[in-house]
Amino acid sequence: MNLGGIILFIKDMQRAIAYYRDVIGLHPDEEQPYSADSFFRFNTGQCKLCLHKAGKPNGGRQKIVFHVESVNDVHRNLKAKGLQLRPLKSEDGLAVFDIRDPEGNRIQFWGDY
Repeated sequence: MNLGGIILFIKDMQRAIAYYRDVIGLHPDEEQPYSADSFFRFNTGQCKLCLHKAGKPNGGRQKIVFHVESVNDVHRNLKAKGLQLRPLKSEDGLAVFDIRDPEGNRIQFWGDY
């Protein structure tokens, strides 16, 4: 059994799509099964990140975690895009930091410095 996707329930689809695409740097999945006004899928490897329009969004009750090759590079890139970021933390010898998307969902990046 493999995990195929994670769905975040989103109130403002266009804002969320732009954030994950333009700020975080995710690439849209080539196959979009529905209208982008109601559902949008990003290619994040085997497990896809999906945004689903909903009247009652998730509201930050979960955390998405991305393993990246260089947490320093991601941190520097997001800071250059104007995000206010906390310094990197060290957990078990790995670098880690968290941010929130425009809807309050938590995103964590971890990996080598």
